[in-house]
Amino acid sequence: ISVTGVQTCALPSFIDQTDRRRSFSEWKGGLTLVTFIYTRCPLPNFCPLMDKNFAAIQKAVATDPALASDKLVSVSFDPDHDTPAVLAAHAKKVGADPARWTFLTGDRVTVDRFAAKFGVGVVREDTEITHNLRTVLIRADGTIGKIYGGSDWTTAAVLDDLRAAARQTP
Repeated sequence: ISVTGVQTCALPSFIDQTDRRRSFSEWKGGLTLVTFIYTRCPLPNFCPLMDKNFAAIQKAVATDPALASDKLVSVSFDPDHDTPAVLAAHAKKVGADPARWTFLTGDRVTVDRFAAKFGVGVVREDTEITHNLRTVLIRADGTIGKIYGGSDWTTAAVLDDLRAAARQTP
């Protein structure tokens, strides 16, 4: 995996909010935006902001024919708490359209290894999880188009990047 998208993004399988095993190969062929969250995150500028940003992107993508096949994926790094049922309730709470926005979990080792590929560091102490933020634009061919660090990115900038990547997709 590389920021420049030279290497292919080889990704493991997870469990979604409907308790179905999912592989990232399912999203190949369209643009996919991936972020990392956990549903109990108490910091408004972290996971709740990622949910808010994804909700805004979901709304914009739904009305833009150029982005009709784009998908959003939120991966929880709190698999002990964020079960499929918890993720389903969270998805409903944030207004996620299951046809466009999927929530995933998996075993801790798989989730941590996957997150680390994108520079996400996770430290768990009891029920508290300390982490940094990464949101990743994965191109239709499975390569990384861009990695957004932290919470400073805007939905407008990501939508511009999605539109640019859509124009480059054959």
